[in-house]
Amino acid sequence: MSDKKNNKSIFCNHGPTLWQTSQSGLLANNRLAVKDVFAVKGERNSAGNPHWFKTAKPAQNTASSVNKLMTAGCNFIGFTHTDELAYSLEGNNIHYGAAQNPKLKGHACGGSSMGSAAAVAANLADIGLGTDTGGSIRIPASYCGLYGIRPSHNVIEKDGLIPLAPPFDTIGWLTQSAELLSDVGNVLLPNQAINKVNTLVICEALFELVDPSLQAPLGKLLEKTKPYFNHHIDFKLPKSSLLSELADTFRILQGRAIAKTHRDWLELPDQLSHFAPAIAARFKMALALTKQEEQEALKIQHEWQVIVAKNLNKHSCLFLPTTPTTAPKLGADTSALRMQIITLSAIAGLSGSAQVHLPLADLANDHPYGFSLMMTHGNDKSLLACVKHLAEHFKQDTPA
Repeated sequence: MSDKKNNKSIFCNHGPTLWQTSQSGLLANNRLAVKDVFAVKGERNSAGNPHWFKTAKPAQNTASSVNKLMTAGCNFIGFTHTDELAYSLEGNNIHYGAAQNPKLKGHACGGSSMGSAAAVAANLADIGLGTDTGGSIRIPASYCGLYGIRPSHNVIEKDGLIPLAPPFDTIGWLTQSAELLSDVGNVLLPNQAINKVNTLVICEALFELVDPSLQAPLGKLLEKTKPYFNHHIDFKLPKSSLLSELADTFRILQGRAIAKTHRDWLELPDQLSHFAPAIAARFKMALALTKQEEQEALKIQHEWQVIVAKNLNKHSCLFLPTTPTTAPKLGADTSALRMQIITLSAIAGLSGSAQVHLPLADLANDHPYGFSLMMTHGNDKSLLACVKHLAEHFKQDTPA
């Protein structure tokens, strides 16, 4: 019996299993788990919702991102569960259940790319393909102790992808190693110059956004990271209130994009009754947002884009916390945590930057945790090369 059939909380019942189109390539025989929002020719997607699946038509073509991975030799082992329409960071689907965190029993994987993260963390897959709009790769990476990348906006083709909020949707992936994370990037990312990243940018105010128990471990990670870089500079905030505006700015802009993309479908009679109450409420909120709210949020987004451009360049990366906590327990109320997470994840989202989570913390309670590095748009391969070398640097400094 396949891993897919044995792990129904991770893998979907539909879609291909053990499908391979090439036996050779950079990713030969790596097991690929794919979030159930990517098109595969002749197959339907659920996007985490049975009603969506019931009304969906088989795909005419396979998403180019999946095609590239298959051509590089991957073995497609199955579609993986996602939160409904990828509109959650929780990793708990009311229809299909919640995959338990393989690295932390009784705790959540995070969402919305929960199935792909769980598959990799449980060693059922080598590569977890997913999406990241508001943190859906980075949060599961942090909770499950994985490397995970949210690439720069629009550097990877999004054809064959069920959208959530197109201005923020990105195609990302999760792996157990920085080396494989980089190899996948060499398949999916366009040609980019690989620049030496020699400057670490630090924003002390971001440390105040995490749980007090994690501030000291983050500080130790920062001190261990610093020697790898020749220069260290401070990230300058013109006003402290900008951090408090991040989450709401992203919520509004994401919500407006969702409404523009899905309004006709969401406003069909009784459509929202097919969703979990929390996600239905989120869609209602998105549909109610106004153009004026969007215009005000766009002004704050522009401020952030200017700040990021002033503080970062092709030779520097920002050190930042990925999540404010480690993985919450399964079933815990995470409604307040959601906006705390978005405050951190919106920095890359609003600026269109590339961000990678590195699972390099060694907490006394064995909870997976780590930190992120972020680079400006179009420097994805430079960031991946930096992460790969930094991971080796950490490994060499770890006592045998």
